[in-house]
Amino acid sequence: MLKTRKLCKVLLLVASISLLTGCWDQEELEDKAYVIGLGLDKSKHKGKIIVTMLLANPEVGSMQGGGGSTEKPREIITFEANDFIAAKGTANAIISRSISYDLLKIIVVSEQLAKTKEFITSISDVPKDKEIRLNSYLAVSKEMAKDYFVKNHPKMETRPHKYFQYMIDHGVDNGLIPDSTLFRFFTTFDRGTDLYLAMYTSAEEAKHPKAKQEDEYTAGEVGVAGEMDDTQFIGAAVFRGGVMIGKLTGQETRTINILDDTTNIKDILVDFPDPFSDKEKQIAARIMKTENNKVKMDLKSSKPKIFITIPLKIEIMTNPSMVNFMEKKNQMILKKHLVNHIKTVNENLFKKTQLKLKGVPYPLALYARKYFGTIQDFKKYNWAKSYLKADISVKPEIEIVDFGKASNKR
Repeated sequence: MLKTRKLCKVLLLVASISLLTGCWDQEELEDKAYVIGLGLDKSKHKGKIIVTMLLANPEVGSMQGGGGSTEKPREIITFEANDFIAAKGTANAIISRSISYDLLKIIVVSEQLAKTKEFITSISDVPKDKEIRLNSYLAVSKEMAKDYFVKNHPKMETRPHKYFQYMIDHGVDNGLIPDSTLFRFFTTFDRGTDLYLAMYTSAEEAKHPKAKQEDEYTAGEVGVAGEMDDTQFIGAAVFRGGVMIGKLTGQETRTINILDDTTNIKDILVDFPDPFSDKEKQIAARIMKTENNKVKMDLKSSKPKIFITIPLKIEIMTNPSMVNFMEKKNQMILKKHLVNHIKTVNENLFKKTQLKLKGVPYPLALYARKYFGTIQDFKKYNWAKSYLKADISVKPEIEIVDFGKASNKR
């Protein structure tokens, strides 16, 4: 009995000691400097890149920091380095706290660097750093990335991690930018059959912006006045084989997002030309995507044929021509017009991808694979080359669930 008691005491003591071992590598929040945004630019020196780090102060705006803190919410440093992994050590020659990529939200690459093969060499370091999460985002800036971060001064949200989180989440929800995570980049690059879309952003507003439809802009083209940040997120940079080859407007990006079932788009606001007006009026509508697209292919003939059905529900928000949508005739005219408009927009975009971009900017190849018995047969078919000569037909299946407020004037 005495031996049993001694054994129990020893076991209790061992258990108590083991609980204390979990704190040996504990690090305090204020001991680290968290990189929220990472900028990459082309350097004049061979084998080097220009690295910019947007560092967030985790205490500013938090309960721990209090409301009366005089510390800056962010700090930006720029320097040349061989890569952005070892650059953390270089940064500690300037920053007192330990540099961490644990909260990295976005990597911004200048358009100048993105159009060179040096970019894929630089970005390939990402999987080597355990701190960088693959759900972080990749963006391309019109200007140098180092200038982009300096010019970015949000008015409503001073905490940089919250600012980028809100801008990206809302942009993806609206369909105006792609869901360009690092995971998507590397899986697309490894697959080698598709193009990759990265969100396009700029903190430089065009000097003489041209008036366009609200979703036909790219970043920097939207003419805006008032007291706000100049940074814009709209459109996409197109990559083939890890090199940027072109851009898409906000409308084209939104069209691709609706075609891509792997992008979580459910509810977006758009404008359509008003079929009842000859004065270029627009009808505002809400598009709801509640089902996946249906894709069928005929890949046996010399010229592949692809048939895509897009099921959409539409809610009419405005009626600039004051048409009485209670009449079945007007409902049919509107529905036919929307079907033709969506069909034209999609098929024109596919032609652009075939003739100009030379590839499909979303994983359409995944639908093609099921028509082959083995992966070797699919590779032998050469999907990337066959897609360029394919006949693509898009069929929108539209259900107008709400015609908006009725009018009796017409």
